Amino acid sequence: MLAQSLPTNPDVVIIGAGAAGLSAARALTKKGVSFVMVEAARRIGGRAYTESDSFGVPVDHGCSWISGANNNPFSNIGRAAGFDLVDHTSAPAHLFDLEGKPASDTEWAAYERAWGAIDRAMARAGQAGRDVPAATVIPDMPYGATVQSWMGAMDYGVDFDQLSTADYWNGAEDQPSFLVRQGLGAVVAGMGDGLPVRLGTSVTAIDYSGPGVRVETTDGTIRAKACLVTVSVGVLAAGHIRFTPALPVWKQEAIADIPMGLLLKVPLLFDGARLGLEENAWVTYRVPEDSAGEACFFVAWPTGHPYVFGNIGGRFGWALSAEGPVAVVDYAMSQLVRLVGSDARKHFLRGLATDWAENPLTLGAYGAPRPGRSAARTDLGRALDRRVYFAGEATGGSVSALVNGAYLSGRVTAQKIARDLS
Repeated sequence: MLAQSLPTNPDVVIIGAGAAGLSAARALTKKGVSFVMVEAARRIGGRAYTESDSFGVPVDHGCSWISGANNNPFSNIGRAAGFDLVDHTSAPAHLFDLEGKPASDTEWAAYERAWGAIDRAMARAGQAGRDVPAATVIPDMPYGATVQSWMGAMDYGVDFDQLSTADYWNGAEDQPSFLVRQGLGAVVAGMGDGLPVRLGTSVTAIDYSGPGVRVETTDGTIRAKACLVTVSVGVLAAGHIRFTPALPVWKQEAIADIPMGLLLKVPLLFDGARLGLEENAWVTYRVPEDSAGEACFFVAWPTGHPYVFGNIGGRFGWALSAEGPVAVVDYAMSQLVRLVGSDARKHFLRGLATDWAENPLTLGAYGAPRPGRSAARTDLGRALDRRVYFAGEATGGSVSALVNGAYLSGRVTAQKIARDLS
């Protein structure tokens, strides 16, 4: 995966070997532009990460779905590389009521009405050009908090008072969707084969005051004509990279206006018992109307693997993550037991919680513009003096916050770099 030699005087330095950096590298290769890629982690893939050590089967810690699969480049990339794509578009679903019992037909109907009404209210506001908090436009109705938990905390990583209706409206259709049996993170990591990547190398400073750029790293200085920054907005906001001259005010404002949302994934491994849950099923339960976002919803036995994974996001996710992984796993397990019964504990082997909140290389899951500032995505992606460029999931247009958004952002930005350099 690591190239044998690295360019000593590249045209471009790519900072970050996630989906954006990898797609940019492939685009620059096609254009004949030399580059070196530096990655602070000891692996490539960024927030696309599949590992098999914990459970003995592939587990995606980050992105899991090839969303909007008909227009998602990872559909073709995955198939071409021999991965097994499993259609998740019409997956079965389990719904439980407030007491943790299977929902009645009446409860199902109320849930579906709430989902449709909230979606329509947000779409109307966004289509009308209103960039306001989603919480201010949605109806108050039974199962509203449950829908908000999915749409806000577990989809965008923020609660409805932090979710921009304009950003919601600008999002592309996410169906059909596929899961990858070997892990979507493994598909992304495969893109790095043969590329010049220097792992375990953090960038501490970028000086673009001269005719090119000087990139200071923990492994020395790299001089180039330009650099492409693909780190998360969380890392940019934390000031982990020093810029000379300082970033202009409009760029600093764009970074501040796209704070990181959070989605925790909590895989729970079992001994083969299926607990009455169908393979690939969504598992949802009613949330009290005054507690939107305070929940852990599940996907059961994805592609047949012997685990369910919980999803916890938004403010509740940040607070629970601060208590540590044991607390996160305990909470997820307690919610599952409430639905399927205490016998689940007899079959439970172990669990894990993703660390995106505390990970210094991410400091969150993905960017979510503040209401009123959905246009910050455009400013975040604007280059500085044809020397410092920016790409990543936060600048992914209609597929922002998704791995394909990062991929497309990296590719488009690399093509612009090639044009500018020529």
